[in-house]
Amino acid sequence: MAKREKVAVKICVGTACFVQGGADLLLYDEFLDPIVLANCEIEGVSCLGKCKEAGSKEGAPFVQIGDVVHGDMTEKKFCDLVAEAVHA
Repeated sequence: MAKREKVAVKICVGTACFVQGGADLLLYDEFLDPIVLANCEIEGVSCLGKCKEAGSKEGAPFVQIGDVVHGDMTEKKFCDLVAEAVHA
């Protein structure tokens, strides 16, 4: 059985995202399930550029999981979405 690739996760820490919760998400190792954590590559990035998109229905902080960007991120939403991506 081939080993699965780790899920790529990018946490935006641009100014808006940082002050609206992105900084807290960088503490992911304190609240993310260890099995899920072992199957992810998580990094902070300077900006995902979503704040500038006109008509965006979601706000900061933004997180990219795989190829999909999610906004209005909370610790619970982060844990749920990352776990879902890992177990997909």
